[in-house]
Amino acid sequence: MRDIALGAVVCAFMMLGSPACVSTESHPVEVEGLFHSEVKPVLEYYCIECHDSKSRGQYGGLSIETAREAMTTGRNSPVIVPGNPDASLLYKVLRFGHEDPLGMPPAPDKVSDEQLASVRAWIKKGAVWPAGERGRLRLPQ
Repeated sequence: MRDIALGAVVCAFMMLGSPACVSTESHPVEVEGLFHSEVKPVLEYYCIECHDSKSRGQYGGLSIETAREAMTTGRNSPVIVPGNPDASLLYKVLRFGHEDPLGMPPAPDKVSDEQLASVRAWIKKGAVWPAGERGRLRLPQ
């Protein structure tokens, strides 16, 4: 029960009370599980190398190392609009792919349709991203 309450508090705090996050039909713990199993690996593989707190000045001012940075940094922040993937810059640039000058990642490895669907589902369900070390992105080993 404590994890459920904590998930709801984190969701409400991180998304600044966004109705899309607070009123989501999905359970915050379920969405957090989606983050850990599907979304975090995508962000760590394709994004964190350029969008960490050390490099953000070079790449649109965006760091996605933590939930707080992902929601407050970047020239076009917030890049994630909980509940609305089509308004979320993160989803848009991943959908464009590297063929488009605005698309990400810029490398030949494109985010797969399945990975893109996971990111979309996560945002649609409120984009719950755990605070602290559990949610911190790291470069793949």
